[in-house]
Amino acid sequence: MHRAPATRRWRAGLAAAWLLLLPGCAPMTAAGPQIDAHAAAPAQTGEIAKVVAALGLKPGQSSYRLMQSNADALALRVFTAQQATSSLDLQYYMWLNDGSGRLLASEVLRAADRGVKVRVLVDDMYVRKLDSDLRALDDHPNLELRIYNPYRTRGSPIGNVLEFIFSGMRPNHRMHNKAWIADGRVALVGGRNIGDEYFGLHEGFNFRDLGVLLTGEAAQQASRSFDWYWNSPIVVPLTDLIDAADPGPTLAQAQAALEEERSLLLASEPLLAVMSGADLAAHLERGAGRLIGSAAQVIADPPDKWQQRSERALGVAATLRQMIESAQHEVVLVSPYFVPGDRGTKWLAALQARGVQVRVLTNSLNATDVAAVHGGYARYRRRLLRAGVQINELKRSAGLRLESAFRGSSRASLHTKAVVVDGQIAFVGSFNLDPRSAWINTEMGALIDDPRFASAVRADYQLATAPEHSFRVSLEDHRLVWTDVHQGRARRQYLEPTKSWSRRIIAFLARVLPLERQL
Repeated sequence: MHRAPATRRWRAGLAAAWLLLLPGCAPMTAAGPQIDAHAAAPAQTGEIAKVVAALGLKPGQSSYRLMQSNADALALRVFTAQQATSSLDLQYYMWLNDGSGRLLASEVLRAADRGVKVRVLVDDMYVRKLDSDLRALDDHPNLELRIYNPYRTRGSPIGNVLEFIFSGMRPNHRMHNKAWIADGRVALVGGRNIGDEYFGLHEGFNFRDLGVLLTGEAAQQASRSFDWYWNSPIVVPLTDLIDAADPGPTLAQAQAALEEERSLLLASEPLLAVMSGADLAAHLERGAGRLIGSAAQVIADPPDKWQQRSERALGVAATLRQMIESAQHEVVLVSPYFVPGDRGTKWLAALQARGVQVRVLTNSLNATDVAAVHGGYARYRRRLLRAGVQINELKRSAGLRLESAFRGSSRASLHTKAVVVDGQIAFVGSFNLDPRSAWINTEMGALIDDPRFASAVRADYQLATAPEHSFRVSLEDHRLVWTDVHQGRARRQYLEPTKSWSRRIIAFLARVLPLERQL
């Protein structure tokens, strides 16, 4: 029998794969009509309602508190899940299947057992291989899971690649939002995903991050933002994605396993230390860092931002640009992944030229968890410094108080995304100062026009930029120099501070290859 040439066979196979995946060119939507669902009315009874009522907020007012402690961030999520009486609406880019992820899953199931209506909206990137496990949770009558922009090729790595290519890179667009909303009364937003390294529970690596604890009008805005996403056609119920015949644990089996692990975790020394801070009233009603005002708002991108294909910034990016443009004296930019691009570099240089001091804090090459992004940033470092922009890079072992339950945890990485303008207005959220956050992913955060709150965010920046914790990058006769304090002595380095050649190579390739739009 005559065999077609290998090249022809390859092309035919590729064409067949393309035909199979052609429906994926459009965003995946629910199999049947999706009925709009909305958040329950704010709870009127229970501990959460009681604590919020004690604040005496007037219509239109919010209370807001900067959440710096990783341990407190986890404790409050556990506590609000335990105290919820009406609803839990949870929206995350990443919910890891580790100790803290499973602990919070067990608390969420316990809440559902009490009759609390639980809605969990997660991005598909980190959960698409967990369909059978998630289905067990979704079987609970009081818990529903929906997935943002899911892959159709669920369990096939090759299928994932082909779908990515032949769907116009549709799966490249991810939901990066983070929100934990309890009883419609309390919302936790910011940069933290659900995972051990975000709560100080990782033995070797933890993120430095910020969040905001919100009540009142701002919490209601977070709730409306959740509904906006929950009802988007880009979001698909988990039940529409999985094969009912696939084997997997039952709800009873999954809950038993989570309960057993919960008992072990809560009896461990790290979690005992974390849970000592589980007191909502201490952070709201009696909290020294609690502020009240009418100028707090939750801002979020449209769920279909990437489909709108606008040449102008939308949503969070547009709001932040307007906020930064209004600066008269100073702009503080904190971003773990900082890739300003040519236009952004010119923009920041123009701010400097009109007398606005621009200060940037990002990760050093040794501290970052994505070396390629550092390469994208390094391309613009000299131009920014020549323009007068002040740049600090967080050290790998920053020595900062990360609230890690493991005192031997040595590696720190910046994960905070914050902007402060003129010491008056501040943003804390999920938005990185890079092309991916501006154009590819969806983002959200809290924007608060209050100098007291802005001062707290700026103080966190100042702590991180102390010479013990970060490198001050500058130019000396056109050479880059990294200045810091090491073991009590001032130090100057003229080579990028890292011993890892693999990191250097990855950063170099990202710097010279045309990858910037994806960083």
